[in-house]
Amino acid sequence: MPPLTESFDLIRVINLPDRTDRYNEVTRQLQALGLEWKPGSVEVYVATRPTELAGFPSLGAHGCFMSHLGVLRDALNRGVENVLVLEDDCDVPSRNCALVGEVALGLKKRDWQFVHLGHIAPVSPPPAGTPPSLVEFSGHLQNLHMYGVHRSALAPLVEYLEGCLVRPPGDPVGGPMHVDGALTMFRAAHPELVTLIAQPSLAGQRSSRSDITFGAFESLPGVKQAMSVARKLKSALKR
Repeated sequence: MPPLTESFDLIRVINLPDRTDRYNEVTRQLQALGLEWKPGSVEVYVATRPTELAGFPSLGAHGCFMSHLGVLRDALNRGVENVLVLEDDCDVPSRNCALVGEVALGLKKRDWQFVHLGHIAPVSPPPAGTPPSLVEFSGHLQNLHMYGVHRSALAPLVEYLEGCLVRPPGDPVGGPMHVDGALTMFRAAHPELVTLIAQPSLAGQRSSRSDITFGAFESLPGVKQAMSVARKLKSALKR
């Protein structure tokens, strides 16, 4: 299977330093995709953990936004042709591992600014047996577990996301919000930019404790351990 490094100049994985569980899991995921950690090619990005809401729905949403912005800003400063961003709970089912690189190779023959290899999109699944492909999409996308940005969109996107930090919540142009919502608003404001999605989606979210929605219930004695076991079982059944 062709590795994703044939289609992307830089691959960054967002990970909080204290989430060694996710680091270990995503390392195994990269290996299944034929990838390994390599400076300048496949790198971890140290995620942000803010202490203030600053208008965001939660501390986790604030941290997630700032982490994605940091990855994109860094890619812009490096001058890379494109960047693939993974969250550390990205899950590519084993049946799709050989397909991801093949589908991504299609980018070399297309004009594109955004590509989502893993997503939640309101589209009908293709007929059974149809090989995965890249199709144009202009609607709302949820989840940013595996997406790429071409350099032609990096500068205006970074400028927009930075603008969201200084506008008030609920601003019609876009203020503090979940980062997938901000990306959708940016794309809606720039219909000339081409977004491609893998159809069907090739990646999803691994079941693990969320740093965005982690709550008091999960901190009760024994609950955290029990939920961890349940998540691992859920992830195994998905494969």
